[in-house]
Amino acid sequence: MEGEAGIKNDRDKFEKAPTVEVSPDLSDKFTIFERWLRENGTKTRKLELRDYGNEVRGCHATSEIVEDETIIEVPLKCLITVEMGKDTDIGRAIIDANLELDAPKHIFLMLYMLIDRHNPHSFFKPYYDILPPTLSNMPIFWSPEELKYLQGSYMLKQIEERNHAIAADYQSICNVVPSFNSICSLDEFKWARMCVCSRNFGLIVNGIQTAALVPYADMLNHYRPRETKWQFDDSLQAFTVVSLQGIHTGDQVYDSYGRKCNHRFLLNYGFSVENNIETDGCCPNEVPVLVELKNSDPLYDAKCTYYRRDFMVPYRRIRVCVSDNENTKLLLAMLRLIESDKEDLEILLSCSGSSMYRSIRDADIAISLKNELRMLQSLVRLIDEHLRQYPTTFEEDVHRLQHGNVPLFSNERNALIQVKGEKEVLLFFRDFANTGAIGLKLRDLSEFDEFLNQVRVSKHTLIFQYCRGTVGRLLHEEIRRGDYRASHRNIDLSKPTVV
Repeated sequence: MEGEAGIKNDRDKFEKAPTVEVSPDLSDKFTIFERWLRENGTKTRKLELRDYGNEVRGCHATSEIVEDETIIEVPLKCLITVEMGKDTDIGRAIIDANLELDAPKHIFLMLYMLIDRHNPHSFFKPYYDILPPTLSNMPIFWSPEELKYLQGSYMLKQIEERNHAIAADYQSICNVVPSFNSICSLDEFKWARMCVCSRNFGLIVNGIQTAALVPYADMLNHYRPRETKWQFDDSLQAFTVVSLQGIHTGDQVYDSYGRKCNHRFLLNYGFSVENNIETDGCCPNEVPVLVELKNSDPLYDAKCTYYRRDFMVPYRRIRVCVSDNENTKLLLAMLRLIESDKEDLEILLSCSGSSMYRSIRDADIAISLKNELRMLQSLVRLIDEHLRQYPTTFEEDVHRLQHGNVPLFSNERNALIQVKGEKEVLLFFRDFANTGAIGLKLRDLSEFDEFLNQVRVSKHTLIFQYCRGTVGRLLHEEIRRGDYRASHRNIDLSKPTVV
């Protein structure tokens, strides 16, 4: 398949992708699956399943759907819940052993599925038979060659950590129940973990907070803003999906997996959102930026003392996105501490008991013009260091996505969308720092007003707000101090002064 230009969002991607012919064996399994659902009371009258290849499926409307229409109804007996896993012999052994597991709710759902699928007469066999057999789109299953697509991204570390966490859970269960390795291998355990991770719904069923696997409903793909809503309806004793708007015949029916960074979509669901922009214009994509105190700094010990009021170690990896949220404030505050000289640090320490500077998180008010300038210069160096870790530039990634013959739904494309999104965030912060530094170097208020007008029309709103607020305040203070010093420069204090 040729790479696609003009993909603005995932709806475009699905519309451009042709459906594929399903193998006779899989087609038979889906026929059996849908018959099993109908025979057990599931209602999906206006929907059909389509296959896009590469284990990507979707639900489409077969006739017009109106707003507030129940389009999926799955009775309780067709759901696999956390309680069912807890009620197995292995589930009870895990509870009795009080094991600390990485994802307990997921584990109990996995347990039930892994144990029950060995039963050739299982009630849920039609469901097990249509689950994706490889999950090859999930990064924890990618080959070494495919992982190279993520070179430079912290996601590689997260994939490694996810693999280690799953292996640790598997070994912990085997230590308590030695026969567990005869029920499933580590690879099968990983497969089940990612099946559950990508398909479970958090629900309240008859007053009990739980999670469940919901056959058919878990086929809905992600799109925002949401077009459907779901819940467990106690009055119907069924899981329901209800439309929030009209949906036309042939259109795909979507669920919303929530507002998330692309790294969470890719790691947990096996896809990246082409244009991950919310209706308010914000992008939730994040980059984990490592910030650490310099042990060569003469003030290192004093800064560590201040720093450890919040954190145990003299470094922190902060997830930042294009937002004026708490993480952005924390990043700037930590860099202000790192770049503080003796005078700056004395200000921080002397004020640490006041409402202004109780901790690093409260140190989001700029200390001085010189410190702020050093902080912004440090931010540029930090961003450039992160960007150098990638083998390609943001512009090259954009060009490849538009003209590079990167197949839709491929691991390569999903990785490319992920690293492009990271670079977009990093480039924003570099522009933020460079623009702010230009403003801080001005010494004339009329020049600053002209600069601010240019920033207003040419830069991101957050950059303008920072320049108008923080940069403007520091510049006005510096000019006032300069005027004060100039007015007192030639006064002879040894002589009387007439007032």
